[in-house]
Amino acid sequence: MILKICSLLLFLTVLVTITRQLHFLQLNSYFNSRFFDYLKGEFKLKSVLSVVSALIISLFAVFDLRVLTLVFAVIFSVIRIYYTVFKIKHAKKGIVFTSRIKRFYITAFVISCIFVVLVLCGVIDPKIAIIIACVLTVFSPFFVCLINIINAPAERAIKKYFINDSKKILKSMPNLKIIGLTGSYGKTSTKYILGRILSEKYNTLITPGSFNTPMGVVITVRNHLKPQTEIFVVEMGAKRVGDIKEICDIAHPTTGVITSVGPQHFNTFGSIENVISTKFELADAVKQNGGKVYLNIDNEYINAKKGEYNSVTYAINNGDADVTAKDVVSSKNGLNFTVCYKDKEFTLTTSLLGSHNILNILSAVAIAIDLGLEENDIKYAVENLTATEHRLQLKPFINGSLLIDDAYNANPAGCLEAMRVIGSFSPMKRIVVTPGLVELGEKEYECNKALGLEASKNADVIILVGEKRSVPINEGVLEGGFSKENLYIAKTFNDAVEIFKPMCDKNTVVIFENDLPDNYAK
Repeated sequence: MILKICSLLLFLTVLVTITRQLHFLQLNSYFNSRFFDYLKGEFKLKSVLSVVSALIISLFAVFDLRVLTLVFAVIFSVIRIYYTVFKIKHAKKGIVFTSRIKRFYITAFVISCIFVVLVLCGVIDPKIAIIIACVLTVFSPFFVCLINIINAPAERAIKKYFINDSKKILKSMPNLKIIGLTGSYGKTSTKYILGRILSEKYNTLITPGSFNTPMGVVITVRNHLKPQTEIFVVEMGAKRVGDIKEICDIAHPTTGVITSVGPQHFNTFGSIENVISTKFELADAVKQNGGKVYLNIDNEYINAKKGEYNSVTYAINNGDADVTAKDVVSSKNGLNFTVCYKDKEFTLTTSLLGSHNILNILSAVAIAIDLGLEENDIKYAVENLTATEHRLQLKPFINGSLLIDDAYNANPAGCLEAMRVIGSFSPMKRIVVTPGLVELGEKEYECNKALGLEASKNADVIILVGEKRSVPINEGVLEGGFSKENLYIAKTFNDAVEIFKPMCDKNTVVIFENDLPDNYAK
């Protein structure tokens, strides 16, 4: 009986401890390959201790040392469960208990129940069950991947059903204008800006938050699209060739915006050519639907392809663009500039920080003009724009200081602009906290070094997060002649907080430049 109790306890431990692995699988978009890439750097001393502990329990069971087996099983289970709960509770981005995650638990529960029933019925020797449970606990990542494979057919069927249902809903609204929006960076901010401006005249729906995947669009359509909706702005994200096309096949946009093309997600795209072709899947879809695409031709990759489409171009550094800005004033108080499009010229003022937001506003203004919005409506909407959450968002902070929350900014150009933004807050004490950039392939070292160099020109204190990850940023900071006395390297973000917290007062501004999720915390 003791051995049966041990086996039940260990199978319960398996069900609890897979939560952490499911969390990382979710962070890696449920791709087993990406999940394993993450696991390669995660084998640490605690992994060795878990293996040794599981081996000891298995040996005690084999040699029928029942009391010792129970004692060690209890200790092992308590430690594993406590560690899992602690890590999940303190994760930067917690696990989202979606229907898919719940289906993972159901499958794991069924598998565990089969073993438990077989043990209780005497079909499987409790000693063998204990060994199996120990193996599943220690090697839970492989167990999670197995469940992912088992559930794959059902997940595909569920996905297909919901996609078809969304298509039916959209097809039932022939007068709905659908605007697709993509880019390596700038797409989320542009989405919110466009949605805010268009809402002055139209009943407008935008995909919420970072709902930029096929299923994110499907959820938005099924849960938020109303019969009275006139315009639907769809953000389209991508990490692989074909991702944008998949969303376009659901939404069928007749207007498109491509904000940028750059070296993002190189670990999955592989090359800049693949990034370009994927972003222009939106332009191809709009062209096929007889629509118009709005292109940022300050971007060299986009500029090279503008002639292939019925397009409206916009830029702040390219005089050939259809939509431009002049008399630009950028400061810590926001932006002031004159927009020029067709026969119209009018001045806009916004509290948004960073000159890159001018580009985001230009595309939205051009679409608004083409859709018949009046100048005063556009001015009012732009004046009342608020920063997108975690994107150069200015907030009150500790001890009367200011925080520029740019935690979601993860692109090279945007990070450099963010450094210039904090530079504009001089003579305040300026503190930069950053772990740098990821998923840039062979460009990653170069881009992080450039970030460090730009930070050295605009900051008084620099705190780099991650000892290994910060190496190229550190190199750029020192190359810029920055004082070593004001340069700190923290193991974790929490350690960084302990460094800058005593420095903060009402004359201090802190910027959080990118905040990597736990699967990058190395």
